[in-house]
Amino acid sequence: MDLQSKNNAKEALNNLKMEIATELGYYYNMRTDKVECYDPQGTLDGQAENIRAGVEVGGMTSRKLVEMGEKALVDKYNNSIK
Repeated sequence: MDLQSKNNAKEALNNLKMEIATELGYYYNMRTDKVECYDPQGTLDGQAENIRAGVEVGGMTSRKLVEMGEKALVDKYNNSIK
């Protein structure tokens, strides 16, 4: 994979994480590549919520990527039998 393809893939993944974070009510900080909650960041509660947010967004991102891969395989299969 060339550098441009890698950069495009990283940008697409970051956009997906940002969309999912927004859907779940969190903030995706592209500069730090971290999902953050809106609780105060310097507190223990804020840090705990950031962890929970990261787990939720990471899980949803994985599910969406698997769904996209499954759809691509089904589409490829359906196109090959026509």
